[in-house]
Amino acid sequence: MQPKFLLLKSLFYIIPLALTVSGCFDKTAEKLQETPQKSTALSTQESFPPIKNNYDFAMKDDKIGQNLKANVDYYMLALSWSPSFCRTQYEKYGNNLPDSAEYQCGIKKKYGWVIHGLWPQSATARTVAGHPRLCKGDLPQVEENVVRQYMAESPSPNLLQAEWEKHGACAFDRAEQYFAKQQALYRTLTLPTVEMKGKELFSWLRKNNPQLRHAYLGASRDELYICYDLNWQVINCPKQ
Repeated sequence: MQPKFLLLKSLFYIIPLALTVSGCFDKTAEKLQETPQKSTALSTQESFPPIKNNYDFAMKDDKIGQNLKANVDYYMLALSWSPSFCRTQYEKYGNNLPDSAEYQCGIKKKYGWVIHGLWPQSATARTVAGHPRLCKGDLPQVEENVVRQYMAESPSPNLLQAEWEKHGACAFDRAEQYFAKQQALYRTLTLPTVEMKGKELFSWLRKNNPQLRHAYLGASRDELYICYDLNWQVINCPKQ
């Protein structure tokens, strides 16, 4: 049998097989895209570019003010839907994003639900100003090597600094403790990677998070709130 004939015969069998395998990979890829995955926050091993400029928070710029008298009765973990936040930033600033939004919206990474903050709350508060706030006054800027460790779930050094001064310092001794706690709570959650709101979002969360199954959750336009008691057990958020 001629070598040329053998080569043609081999190709006759190999090409259909290759096409079949390729088709299987395409179908698998489509299936993965349809299947909801865990939250898309980046790994803590993900490298970020150097943090630019000063990201300190100035207490004098806070419009709500300080509250040293309110008790810490429970905690509220606030999560933000990043695509909506970034959309408003681009509408407002175009491609000239402020430093506070650059890491979350400017780099080529896509976030879903990210941490806004972990807020010590008072059971008797009737307004935002009624909760503990700025309990240790104006604090120095947290070191960059500390902030960087928590940008995978909260990708803004400005936000991390501000949340520590406004909220975290009312219940934690050090910024590292505060950041680590909100990160740990976040990582217990399975979150949708597509936009959901209202009843659809709550239903999905309860289905995929047993600890939330019987809890009353809070929400605003693009934010989700989960409440915890002082022992870090999920509780019902107060109804507004």
